[in-house]
Amino acid sequence: MTARLTDSQIAQYHEDGLVIPDWGLPDDVLGRLRDNYDQLLAANREAEGASEDFMVGVHIADPGPMGVQGMPDLLEVIRQPDILDMVEHVAGPDLILWGTTVFGKPAGTGKATPWHQDGDYYPIEPLETTTVWVSLDHARPENGCMRYIAGSHRDHRLFPHHWNEDPGFTLFQEIDDEFAPREKARDIVLEPGQISIHDVYLVHGSDANRSNDRRAGLVFRIMPGTSHYNHAAAASSANPSHDYSRRPLYLLRGEDKTGKNDFTIGH
Repeated sequence: MTARLTDSQIAQYHEDGLVIPDWGLPDDVLGRLRDNYDQLLAANREAEGASEDFMVGVHIADPGPMGVQGMPDLLEVIRQPDILDMVEHVAGPDLILWGTTVFGKPAGTGKATPWHQDGDYYPIEPLETTTVWVSLDHARPENGCMRYIAGSHRDHRLFPHHWNEDPGFTLFQEIDDEFAPREKARDIVLEPGQISIHDVYLVHGSDANRSNDRRAGLVFRIMPGTSHYNHAAAASSANPSHDYSRRPLYLLRGEDKTGKNDFTIGH
């Protein structure tokens, strides 16, 4: 297990929009992460808008997006030098964390995630973000692993989305069918502690969990230091429940090349 991406894996990321490194979290870190996740669920049974399937801002201690009472200890994962080394291979040396999300998918009831792109509401200029998806459990087709359309990121553009309030979905923004050819979809099969890394423009989604096994994942959103997270513009976001205007920024590595990012808001 090596904490670096090979030249072929870096090429795969740029070609397909996603890569699965030959690496996993150390057992002790994975154990703490699972404990943190259980504590997070216990602390947010009554959080408005949050659910076992979907919570955002899970690293923020004071109730933030969705009223979630988060756990700063979760940041231990993304501060792993091994992960940052791999992200640097595809996103450059200047790395700024701006968001976290939990996709929980309880056994037997976990919801589907419609085909979508991540950046529809992100107040990031220019829009660039790399997502690190950390698997707490086995992620397989049977329990609703993530699926993606390889190469759908290449034009660096957001495709048309429409609103779909299907109660079986975790998200309500769904990409138009013509931009999500399901026959081309690939499954992302992960072991506990393994990660995938994908581009913000990648079309992806997942099926519901009808199995007897949970499929929980923790997501970290990292933008390059050459992008500006525009807190002021986020105040008028069409997705206010996610509270983009108060997201704290964390400089994980390198520097803020724009000189405009505000590292005081939300802390």
